[in-house]
Amino acid sequence: MADMTMGQFSSLIRITTLSNYSNMQSIIDNSNENTSIENRMILLPVSPSDLTFNESSDAQTVKLMNYGELPVKMNRKLANWTVASFFPNLDSNYPFVRKSDLKDPYEYYCGTLLTWKNNETPLVFMFRTWGDYYNCQIKDFKFGRKDAVGNIYYEVQFQEYKTVNIATGENGSTNYSANIYYPSEGETILDVAKKIYGSSEFYKTIMTLNNLRSPEIKAGTGYKVR
Repeated sequence: MADMTMGQFSSLIRITTLSNYSNMQSIIDNSNENTSIENRMILLPVSPSDLTFNESSDAQTVKLMNYGELPVKMNRKLANWTVASFFPNLDSNYPFVRKSDLKDPYEYYCGTLLTWKNNETPLVFMFRTWGDYYNCQIKDFKFGRKDAVGNIYYEVQFQEYKTVNIATGENGSTNYSANIYYPSEGETILDVAKKIYGSSEFYKTIMTLNNLRSPEIKAGTGYKVR
């Protein structure tokens, strides 16, 4: 894995593919038009003035007679965030933009981002806030001109990207005392797999044992766990 210390450039935003990030030995400042789209590193030439990450949850509740609605569980949703700024035209001379960083607004910046979006390419959003960088995908991409200057204004909505390793998902073992498990209200199959087998990746064991075609489970229904 690359040494991802960004030092004085920590306020800048870089985006690359997850596959390229995994093979990087060090952070490069930018890539060019001759670099394949899969291996490109985009440095946003004008950092947005605002950048807010949205972390939210899906609240699970239950309604009880004489008590009303009560909280049961909070399931974390995928984080999302939006970046809005502009790509300067090649003839621009802004004091806050390094001329060497500029690329063709349409063909390079918009072309790369649109290809990543349409291919659902897993990306790495390289901007330090708390913790590590963000694995993500492009959910929405808007771009176009607002005047005759030639700058391209854009808005990109990113959504967190996560995977579940199911390579061994059918081989879960457990010391659970019973052969049948009855999930509580709000429990998902991932919750049950983590509770019974120690890891949510073994949810496929539950699906196989119970001949489930969908990972959806119902509270109060008995499911085989061995």
